[in-house]
This record gives sequence, structure tokens and C-alpha cells, in this order.
Amino acid sequence: MVITKTSIYCSEDFYLSSNQNPFQDKIPPVIGCLISDKDGKSIVSFEVFKGAIQFFMKHKKQFKMDLIPMYVSAIELLSQELNIQGLPGIDINGDNLKLKIYFTFEKFTATLFLNPKIDFSRIEDFTKSYLSNLFEEFDHELISSKNVSSDEFITFLERVGLCWLLDLNDEYLSLTKN
Repeated sequence: MVITKTSIYCSEDFYLSSNQNPFQDKIPPVIGCLISDKDGKSIVSFEVFKGAIQFFMKHKKQFKMDLIPMYVSAIELLSQELNIQGLPGIDINGDNLKLKIYFTFEKFTATLFLNPKIDFSRIEDFTKSYLSNLFEEFDHELISSKNVSSDEFITFLERVGLCWLLDLNDEYLSLTKN
């Protein structure tokens, strides 16, 4: 297991065992990331712990995560139909969750699930750089994984993504300590 300052965020018990308000000061800065193709097909998701995105969405029943990229893709296509030019993405801000959606990558869309209280601008460049490098390095594998179920590759990406989330959360916490 990777040990970092935010490793505590990877323990589901950290959130579920508290008798206090489980959402008070216990939401990691970056909860997870969902990568999809431009047609809205999910490729891989990274979460600080399994089920973290749904947990912080406060869904009691099972939610189909695969629907999110379809909605995101529909919004991107609508913006093209309306001739909205240069749309880099969308921010959706709620009381329990913030979404940062990037349309700027040629073949892929990234949807980040964030703590609603964070100032994302502090880690935005770090995030864009990581995603750009990921898409460049694994372009062929990501495209192939859409067509062929490659559990081994997806498991590898989930582990890589978890390490990135931990680093990203550490980076954010170190930048906001002062």
C-alpha cells in the first residue's frame, strides 16, 4: 500500500465509523476521477476508496456510474450543436460535491469529483498536466480497452490513478496548509 499524508482517505472506515457528522472535515480534496471516451463510454475510474464517489454523492441506492459520461458527452455535443466555441469544460458546484469536467482532450473526457469547499485552481495545472501525460502515454491502450475488455490494464490504471489521487490530495493539502 502507498503511504502518504492522505492515506487515511483510502480507508472507508475513516468515513463510516464516525459517530459525528461523517461529512464534516472528512471529505478529501479530490474524491475521484472518471475517464470516458467522447461518445460517453466509461473507460476507467479512480477513487480514494472503492465506492467513494457514490458515498459522497450521498446515494443510498446503487447509482449507475456509467450514466455520468453519457450525460457529460450529451452536454459536450449540445455545446457543439449550439456552436459554443472554445468550451474547455464545465464546473458543477453542489453542497456535497463539485464536478470539474474537461472537454479539452482530443479523444477523452475527464470528470473529477471534488470536495465542494476546495479551491481547485491551486491544483488545476498539476491535474491537467497529469491527465495530458496519462492520455499521451496510454493512448493506444485506452482506445483498445474500449473495444476489448482488458481487466488487467484497467486494474493497472486504477492503481496508477489511486497513487495520483493520493499525490494530488497531498499537493493540495500542502498548498493550503498556510
